[in-house]
Amino acid sequence: MSLYKGPIRICLSSGRSAISPQLVFARSPSVWRIWRRYSHDSTSSLPPIEHYDVAIVGGGPVGCALAGTLSSMQAFEGMRIALIDPGRLSVTRQWKPPLDVYLSRTLQITARNKRFLEKCGLWVRCYTDRVQPCNRAVVTDALGHGTVDLAASGTTRPVLPEESVAYMIETKNFVSGLLQSIHNTDANIDLFERVKVVEIDGGSGRANNETANTTADRGSLAPSLPVISLSCKRRLRARLLIGADGVNSCVRKYAGIGTYGTEYSQFGLVATLCLEDLNSTAYQRFLPTGPIAMLPFPGGFANLVWSLDQNLVQLLKTVPEGAFTSLANAAFRLPAYELEYLYGLARTGVSESEIIAEAKWRLEVFDRSRPIQPSSRLFPPAIAATSPRSRISFPLRMRMVDSLIANRVALVGDAGHVMHPLAGQGLNMGLEDVQCLVDILEHAVLTGEDIGARSVLSRYNKQRYVRNLAMQGIVDKTWHIFGASIPPVAAVRSQ
Repeated sequence: MSLYKGPIRICLSSGRSAISPQLVFARSPSVWRIWRRYSHDSTSSLPPIEHYDVAIVGGGPVGCALAGTLSSMQAFEGMRIALIDPGRLSVTRQWKPPLDVYLSRTLQITARNKRFLEKCGLWVRCYTDRVQPCNRAVVTDALGHGTVDLAASGTTRPVLPEESVAYMIETKNFVSGLLQSIHNTDANIDLFERVKVVEIDGGSGRANNETANTTADRGSLAPSLPVISLSCKRRLRARLLIGADGVNSCVRKYAGIGTYGTEYSQFGLVATLCLEDLNSTAYQRFLPTGPIAMLPFPGGFANLVWSLDQNLVQLLKTVPEGAFTSLANAAFRLPAYELEYLYGLARTGVSESEIIAEAKWRLEVFDRSRPIQPSSRLFPPAIAATSPRSRISFPLRMRMVDSLIANRVALVGDAGHVMHPLAGQGLNMGLEDVQCLVDILEHAVLTGEDIGARSVLSRYNKQRYVRNLAMQGIVDKTWHIFGASIPPVAAVRSQ
């Protein structure tokens, strides 16, 4: 009777080799299969090079969406794809949502991008009961008193959930669903988690003709293939290297792609709110200190996104939760000069109860002076509480790049463009990058082109670069126009 309950993987060392062939025992000890996954130089002290068709650096929302999309398409079957991230992707994949709270890091996804994710089978793995469809947005101006009420439809018929213009979802919920989709497919995607990119270099300059599962032209000279050295002592060579690793992208730095832009000298403050009433409308108010927005979630929860100067964000991060709740309620309703008074009161170090009492009195006076009909509510439901330890801040900036491509390199998401969150379009632009890039790569595969060729990647840059630049410009101009406190400007923007 065989003692092998099968298959057992072991590594054998021989001589000076950096690594030896990996041997896989079959169920019978008399049958041996040798699987050579690596190429190596027996005289080299460097780790062996593993060959991939596509290497994606960055396992955030955009990087995982790209990997999941590639795994769902028949054209990429047989290709080897690597997804590299310093985080614990396996832990995120197995994430179980808390029962009584929502996380403060959230995303807004347009209906078009949601349909794309559904088409690729990526949306269904998310906890969709924690997703809030949104069909209405109310935007107000604290100085100019202008109001914009945006509805999903101009007709009188009810708007169905599937017709929602946007969907609010927690970042971890979204990424977890994407990773589950990747995990449950038969695609040849290798996840390298809890590792950092140590170095990227251009490789040997000749396409490796012995690499399995690649479609590069055999026996031809090719531009240098990037080699990614990881902190886990492994090296990967890819025909196409994709940077989805955010604003400080190491892939972009390797490619020598320049960046330019501006620092807004502000921070975004996010928090999870519990409302007094159920709500499915998004609210945004432009204040002299920056816009404040409330994004709805199921069950009377909401996500707060508040743009603030550095000294003010530090104050609002450290005040007690009860005082913060009162100040947030005031920010959606009170005039700018009354808000400044409340901020000054908080800076003096008065007790939490005094801040709450002062804000409550001012809000009561405001409500009596401006009765609002329920059918035309221009202000969000009152905030009942702020979730403990949910306040997180991050710097606000705009970053553009000279190009989205380089030699065998493409950038997607924040690696190629960063913008102010006031329009909620950062992730949506990244998902549009993914759709465009995948379509172009699919066409290249079907027509026998090299997916890393400059001629192929140039199509991606041509289609996405100007679009991204235009959206960044619109959002930046909006921030500057609504940030101006000069009376003539405030009067014009209210028209």
